[in-house]
Amino acid sequence: FPKPSYLFALVAGNLGQVADSFVTLSGRTVELGIYVEPGKEKLAGYAMDALKRSMKWDEEAFGREYDLDVFNIVAVSDFNMGAMENKGLNIFNDKYVLADRETATDADFANIEAIIAHEYFHNWTGNRITCRDWFQLCLKEGLTVFRDHEFSADQRSRAVKRIAEVRTLRAHQFPEDQGPLAHPVRPRRYREINNFYTATVYEKGSEVVRMIRTILGADVFRAGMDLYFERHDGDAATIEDFIKVFEDASGRDLSQFALWYHQAGTPNLTISSTHNPAAQEFTLEIEQSVPPTPSESRKRLMHIPLAFGLIGAGGKP
Repeated sequence: FPKPSYLFALVAGNLGQVADSFVTLSGRTVELGIYVEPGKEKLAGYAMDALKRSMKWDEEAFGREYDLDVFNIVAVSDFNMGAMENKGLNIFNDKYVLADRETATDADFANIEAIIAHEYFHNWTGNRITCRDWFQLCLKEGLTVFRDHEFSADQRSRAVKRIAEVRTLRAHQFPEDQGPLAHPVRPRRYREINNFYTATVYEKGSEVVRMIRTILGADVFRAGMDLYFERHDGDAATIEDFIKVFEDASGRDLSQFALWYHQAGTPNLTISSTHNPAAQEFTLEIEQSVPPTPSESRKRLMHIPLAFGLIGAGGKP
């Protein structure tokens, strides 16, 4: 099928290789290679292990089997981006591939695992299904961040991973949403394409996907993702295409929810509650406001899924 030209790459140089293989769910053998600067081969073992775990997880969690017979990673110290998901040939700065077990921290290993997974997961969410235009960038980046977050949560502690994600949102994305550069998850304009690579597109984009799963439930969300892959494999898709598969899978109208892709800003919630023990009633009152941003002075209310639980005096639900 047609493939976007930006995904093609060629690497030539004096490189060492770490080789392995992976057997897919259907029984095909995929040859794996990580190419690094000579002398650094022994530092690529954890990255290779993370790659194989990523491939297995994507088969189990999303039903996505790798489609080629070869998958290579090239990691060099002077690549000026973090990593790039070129089809079948991911290119990395070796900071995100190499780790010495004597000196690397837990955070180093976690970052390698997450970024290896992120670029591999782009094979389906970004490569086989790509974006119609750069205004749809969150369709591949926000969705793939969600996928790599879920992978890391399953590999490690889900609670610890979730705390880290929320800290990142509060430290980087919330200020962006409240400042002069606030923009929607799907921006309307740009001066230069690198302006699109923001915490809003990546991290908030991931959280929008997470809210879809919360609203629909895990089973319906998976059905929607299966439909997305089936319907749009080989396509240059849009946000509207993405929302539509979940509407079709669930029978629900998500037009109000889609505002998350089009409206900038972080909603503020004021929550109060009352409890009537005699009537065994608990009332939760929620007031929502969305502060104005530079390009939008008047805001519409957002569809926000809310989960809560009640704990009794004895500490039990």
